[in-house]
Amino acid sequence: MKTRKIYFIVLLTISSLMVVGQDHFPVIWFPNSFPYDYSFDKRYIKETSFDYKDIEGSPYLNSEFTTGTFYMKDTLSFKLPIRYNICADQMEYQSEGVIYVVGSPQSLSRIVLGGSVFIYLPFIGKGGYFELVESGKCKLVQKMRVDFKPSEGSKPIVGLTKSRFDKYPDVFYLVLNQNQSFRIGNMNSVMNALSDQKIKIETFIKREKIKNTKKENLIKIAKYYNSL
Repeated sequence: MKTRKIYFIVLLTISSLMVVGQDHFPVIWFPNSFPYDYSFDKRYIKETSFDYKDIEGSPYLNSEFTTGTFYMKDTLSFKLPIRYNICADQMEYQSEGVIYVVGSPQSLSRIVLGGSVFIYLPFIGKGGYFELVESGKCKLVQKMRVDFKPSEGSKPIVGLTKSRFDKYPDVFYLVLNQNQSFRIGNMNSVMNALSDQKIKIETFIKREKIKNTKKENLIKIAKYYNSL
């Protein structure tokens, strides 16, 4: 308990000396270690990540770790080497040469990785990470998908089939009221999601000659809705 208190004091001292980061959150840089105290033992489960060698394809957004930032809901922020495992839907981080996965994503407000922002939404499906494409009262989020296909054994013509990771088209959702989500499949689903501004949205879609639910069109619609 005494050690914990000392670490807490040191951590607060360090954070007070750091330059204020994005959104005025204090960003703390831990190049080789991740905080193991200050209640992080409760927020993060240090689960060792899996090894995917001998499997075709990749489960990752990027196989290499990239310096990113975990933004906590209590306003603290931490920079670490991070990569996103799309197939397992897990954020992995490196600490002292060991790879771990985030065990309590509900503690995060967002993750900034490369040029993307990811948020954890527990109310869509079983919960998962989504790329935040457009923010505001109507959020547009993008769900990346990679599925694992196990080996089917040896076949007469093709021989032994290997296990592999298959990339599938991303899925888009419109999120309103912080916890109400609508999976977008066609223009009808867009109108269903934004029914409170139906006439204005219909007029906008006709004026902009929007015919489908491609990403760039959904961004236009979400931006317009947020301007109303």
